[in-house]
Amino acid sequence: MNAVDGRARASLGDLAKTWFVIATQSIGGGPSTLFLMRQHLVERRRWLSDREYLEDWVLAKLSLGIGFIALTGLIGRRIAGNRGIAVSVASLLLPSAAITLLLTVGYELVRNEHWLISAFSGIGAVTAGMIVGIAFTFGRQSVRRGRSGLVDIAYWAFALFAILVGRASPVILIASGIAVGLTLMRGEPARAAGDPAA
Repeated sequence: MNAVDGRARASLGDLAKTWFVIATQSIGGGPSTLFLMRQHLVERRRWLSDREYLEDWVLAKLSLGIGFIALTGLIGRRIAGNRGIAVSVASLLLPSAAITLLLTVGYELVRNEHWLISAFSGIGAVTAGMIVGIAFTFGRQSVRRGRSGLVDIAYWAFALFAILVGRASPVILIASGIAVGLTLMRGEPARAAGDPAA
């Protein structure tokens, strides 16, 4: 059983299939991958709550190297223990690497075609929309209930302003977020405003 809330662990086979679907459908990576992870792991399979997904994403952002690998490992561990780490990472990376290799070879053959250049012109707007959607979901889950939610909203607004206007370094914002959490949010429950009531 999951140590957090008593939910049954997924079978390793189901976990591998789910990551394979994510790996083969998350075209473009980044927001597409985050969206599919949430869709399959939180909404469809219900192996994670929104809050657990957010917590693992935050931990992955603090890690060195490729954050998606860290996120995949953290989620695999949460869902299926230590073996879930290996299954999750392998099931995400191996199909993705094979598809990337094939696409790279294919792209070299048609990279100067006008239809391809035109097709790529619409991708930026779609990617921006997915980023906004994921950001909204994470933002909603990061705000807690009650008075503590006011602190969350104030810091969320500060971080947004600092990135958009002040062009602040993410390292500085993350470090200051840790300081705010340690100073103002000790002992606060992890349940967010978007989670169902207990």
